[in-house]
Amino acid sequence: MSRTERNFRSSELSGTVESSLEDPLALIQNTDLAKYQEDGVIMVKNVLHPEWLLLLELGLERVLNSSQPMHKFFEGKEGEFIETIRNFDVIPEIRRFVYDSPISDFIGKIVASSNLWLYSDEFFIKEGGNSERTPWHQDTPYWPIEGEQIASAWISLDPLNKEECLEYVAGSHKGTMYDGFSPSKVSIDPTAPHYDHELPQLPDIESDRQSYDIRSWDITPGDVIFAHPGVLHGGGPTGPDSRRRAITIRLYGDDIRYAKRPPTRPTVPLTPGLSLSLNPGEALRSPWYPRIRPIPKHIRAEWE
Repeated sequence: MSRTERNFRSSELSGTVESSLEDPLALIQNTDLAKYQEDGVIMVKNVLHPEWLLLLELGLERVLNSSQPMHKFFEGKEGEFIETIRNFDVIPEIRRFVYDSPISDFIGKIVASSNLWLYSDEFFIKEGGNSERTPWHQDTPYWPIEGEQIASAWISLDPLNKEECLEYVAGSHKGTMYDGFSPSKVSIDPTAPHYDHELPQLPDIESDRQSYDIRSWDITPGDVIFAHPGVLHGGGPTGPDSRRRAITIRLYGDDIRYAKRPPTRPTVPLTPGLSLSLNPGEALRSPWYPRIRPIPKHIRAEWE
């Protein structure tokens, strides 16, 4: 029986962390921090205890059984897969994971900021096998930000081989910021521009893979990929007996500022009113982006 035909939890799989580490942040050494600065991406083994994976799985189940808005890629085709964003606001398990698990502290260490705010969280669910790959892109064109103290933690709830893992072009965060791909045209042309204004069009990386330094890894649930949002990345497809349920948590530090993007399309995720309350160059502070570290007093009061 394939993994997609039976009910299993990633927290029950062998190979995940079996006990809490006294200091989980010790998993990231100075060499890892230097590699992150150079490549824009690192993979760290055994970051998350199975109980944190269980919390994410319960959150995902609540998302899938709720009326939370979902977006479909390759809609109506065999390779269809879905995403759902900003679950933190409505799904208590995701809220608890962001505040309580060590993932925020890992990102704080990587971006060198003791102050952290949540930019967004996002599930990507590829079920049923034969899902298409996530098109190559950078996150920064979609986001109204500038600065360096921001990182994404990519967490898979399923074991993956490197061909099914998210892939990254090492060092590309130091280069050109390209236009994003257009979600509505992705099944026709994965490089079709999102804004089609001001920013250069995405290169066709998939047809010229040998020209790029592409990184991916075999993943066991509990492993986490940390990446700069300016790194070009795209997700491998899933095979007929595979699934890939992944969540990305994006946090930022002190130096992130509000920035304008081309006016032809809104930034992602939708943040109505943000441009009315902030001017370009101002610190990205808004109710849309809750403080995570230090934990706010009103959140800490929930258990004190």
